Amino acid sequence: MNKKIFLFVFALFSVIYTVFSQQTTESPYSYYGIGELNPDGITEERAMGGIGIFADSTRVNMQNPATLSHLKLTAFSGGASFDYKKIVSNVTKIGTNSTSIDYVVLGFPIVEKLGVSVGLTPLSSVGYKLASRQTVNGVSQLNQFEGNGNVNQFFISSGYELYKGFSFGASLKFNFGKIEMKDLLRISNVDFYTQEDSKSLLRGVSANVGLHYTRALKNKMRISSSLVFTPESKLNSENERIISTFGNANTGNGANLIAKETQVKNLEAIGLKETKLTLPSQFEIGFGVGKDLQWFAGVEYTHSNTEKFSNPFLSTTNVNYENGYKIAVGGFYIPQYNSISSYWKRVTYRAGFRYEKTGIMLNNQSIDDFGISFGLSFPVRGFSNITTGFEFGQKGTLKQNLIKENYFNLKIGITLNDRWFQRTKYQ
Repeated sequence: MNKKIFLFVFALFSVIYTVFSQQTTESPYSYYGIGELNPDGITEERAMGGIGIFADSTRVNMQNPATLSHLKLTAFSGGASFDYKKIVSNVTKIGTNSTSIDYVVLGFPIVEKLGVSVGLTPLSSVGYKLASRQTVNGVSQLNQFEGNGNVNQFFISSGYELYKGFSFGASLKFNFGKIEMKDLLRISNVDFYTQEDSKSLLRGVSANVGLHYTRALKNKMRISSSLVFTPESKLNSENERIISTFGNANTGNGANLIAKETQVKNLEAIGLKETKLTLPSQFEIGFGVGKDLQWFAGVEYTHSNTEKFSNPFLSTTNVNYENGYKIAVGGFYIPQYNSISSYWKRVTYRAGFRYEKTGIMLNNQSIDDFGISFGLSFPVRGFSNITTGFEFGQKGTLKQNLIKENYFNLKIGITLNDRWFQRTKYQ
């Protein structure tokens, strides 16, 4: 057991640097808020539209900590994804791709009706390169914007069954990360350019609580309901801003931009050296019905109090925030979980749909996001499995001269099961 714990801890923390440092998105919309939010859940849940209602005895549900009370086996899960986007505007279109580690999580039962999980997952990611040209008093100006970074979560969760199918759970999340932004202003017929570099080191604690209820009916039918509340939280932001002036210089290899003057902004004098970033509250409610070891279908609604988001340091003037919401529908089907004659009858087939109002409003136009997902979970040994998930979706709009993203996500997840902290009884 100690060897397994050591291997898990080593694997978990060996990816912390990778997850922390990598740029995991290419999206103009990551310019806003805290970046592009990472979808909740493990690959199995993301392949069902992202619903987190189902409580599994062999897999960790990262969305509702109350479901951990149902764990019967130790479950180690990891997931990664490949994302392709076609970014379209009224004048151009480009293709981008990125890869990312989505999560590493370990869940295990402590005693009957009590389960615990620990893990690491990105909360959000920033990655964009934008440009806009405008004319001011007859003079052409080119603004270039570039950003990268991410915010990650290390979490500890626990769930306990209070009474006959009714469970309560809570998660404590430690958030950390760095976001960098560069703004370059070029004015035509002027040999000097101005660049503003802004950096924020973010850290803070957040939490959520969850309730889950499941009840068996006749003919192996079962109903389930889920409720999760995440209160508003604050991240401490330690900030730095550098203003640089660049000019053209001929180095023999053509004209290159070189720094002429650099000034470190005195943020302490204007109260921006250390600020608080507000993460808004949200709640999720879901309901599902299914037949044990055969099928499940559920619907989930999430409301986010996005209008409360604020970041005094990296604030933008062309965006408003409104309350957002998400509706997700999904489920799975297993033809025959114990089939001996056909491997494909033991495969779990998953599908789902989601529609989301992100809470971002540009030029009085709400930014929406919707996707269709499906996936396959392949049993490999015992209760372990490998899951592949696919999602096709669209984010944004061409209205009001905005940007539309058409995207495809390929996700791969693995879940390994074993028995820890449990004694085998011989009779």
